[in-house]
Amino acid sequence: MKKKLVTTFVGTWLFLVITVAANAQFVFSKGQTSKEVTSYVRSVERDARGYRNDISVRAVRHFLKNFENASNETWYSASDMSVVTFIISDINYRVDYDKLGSWMETFRTYDQTKLSPDIRDIFIKSPYRDYQIFQVQEIESPLHPINYIIHLEGETKLVNLRVYNGEIQESQIFEKAK
Repeated sequence: MKKKLVTTFVGTWLFLVITVAANAQFVFSKGQTSKEVTSYVRSVERDARGYRNDISVRAVRHFLKNFENASNETWYSASDMSVVTFIISDINYRVDYDKLGSWMETFRTYDQTKLSPDIRDIFIKSPYRDYQIFQVQEIESPLHPINYIIHLEGETKLVNLRVYNGEIQESQIFEKAK
């Protein structure tokens, strides 16, 4: 009896250690870049009603808990992720979940009127004060601060900026067609 009890205890303890180690590796692993996620969105499928049986219940619970005021909700499913798009207060949302239903990231797209005053203040001091902000994208993911992609329009150029941890980086510059 004692031998069975010890064996059960050791087996349970070993299972927990392996599970915790695997979860820690998953949490600290490099996440997908926006470019990789965009390719998934192109490959998603949905049926005529917009519902899928292969969407995780965990993802749906997370969605209902965190986005209760959502409208125009549409679910998509790919082989290794689920995506939901919707609107709240004139902000377009896209939320990505892995196949197990764990939240991966949230994209918010809106115009300059909804931009945070803290981020707007960064532009007052920047060399881009003569540009107009025509679209803002917020990217939020676990264990990372919010990443902003700000699309600017000037007289001769279009500029995409990345604002991360209070720092501005030019990610793309385009010349306007004449």
